[in-house]
Amino acid sequence: MRVIYFILGAGIGSPLRYLIDKFFRAKYKFPVGILIVNTIGSFVLGLTQLNYFVMGFCGAFTTWSAFMLDVDQNLQNRKQVTLNIILTFALSITAIAAGLALN
Repeated sequence: MRVIYFILGAGIGSPLRYLIDKFFRAKYKFPVGILIVNTIGSFVLGLTQLNYFVMGFCGAFTTWSAFMLDVDQNLQNRKQVTLNIILTFALSITAIAAGLALN
């Protein structure tokens, strides 16, 4: 049963991440969508009791690989890459801390 909950969470998280990222990539050069999903996912992980549905959702919703791809593809724009790295780490850490504090 645990695996089913995990799969259900991932089945919701992954398409939701894709849609959010696609929406923001059409509007901004900066990877706002990936920043948003990583921040929200960190908050949700901190806020909720870990269960298999939440782990599946957050694992599929957040994305380290897309974040690294954005960094790699924009290395020529050092300001953007630096801002992306700083914001991703700062907002994700702050979000998980806020979620834990509210838990």
